Amino acid sequence: MAAIGVPLGVAVVVAGSPYYAGVLGLLTLLALHEFYTLVRPYRPNLLVGYLGAIGVLAAAHFFGIEGAAGAMAGSLALFFLWGMGGRLGHHLVGRMAVTAFGLFWVVTGFVHLLLLRGLENGMTLTILAVGATWTNDSAAFFVGRAFGRHRMAPRISPKKTVEGAVGGLVGAVLFSLVIVMYSEWLPVREAVILGVVIGVVGQWGDLFESVVKRDLKRKDSGRLLPGHGGVLDRFDSLLFVGVATYWTAILLLGDLVKGPTG
Repeated sequence: MAAIGVPLGVAVVVAGSPYYAGVLGLLTLLALHEFYTLVRPYRPNLLVGYLGAIGVLAAAHFFGIEGAAGAMAGSLALFFLWGMGGRLGHHLVGRMAVTAFGLFWVVTGFVHLLLLRGLENGMTLTILAVGATWTNDSAAFFVGRAFGRHRMAPRISPKKTVEGAVGGLVGAVLFSLVIVMYSEWLPVREAVILGVVIGVVGQWGDLFESVVKRDLKRKDSGRLLPGHGGVLDRFDSLLFVGVATYWTAILLLGDLVKGPTG
């Protein structure tokens, strides 16, 4: 699966809009559908969730971070106004909570991956974010399998170890340094910081999804990818990484990344 997914993902990132935006939009709706399927007993409002996701994605694509923030705020405001007119005693609070949480968790993560690609030097930053995340996951798996002795979060993910987490973090930083070799504009210090942020936040994102699945007593988020689970299972780390990389790049690199390229 990785032999196909990695080069295909890189090709889409390099191609940019409209291909990147289209693929990311499809992945967002698939991941949101998986989440709403997981929380089906709470009866999320699918129409509101999907329309809100499309609105936020479209606003981010055409108007950047300001448009995305405005669309998200507007979607949530309209949604809660709708909720106030709902039928009391029919799990109304639960419906509003899980619907809004899906928008906040899933859509915000994918939207930031879209916004990241739209920055100046956004192609390089997106490849760095995605590649360092994949390296983080792979290194954590192999190092943990070979040397893991100390459980990191036994209640949440029994197989994850401290040794694996350290190996993943080192892998993410090394991948960031490889990107520096091909990007004269990216300073080494900033690349190392980005690698550390991605390494830490990526593992946090993976654990976060594990909490959600364990609480709902589900092994996988879906069955779209046989043997690999669903879209959420493949992109759980990137949902956090997209947000963290975008804002870290803005704060660290300033004018080197500001200004959308389209």
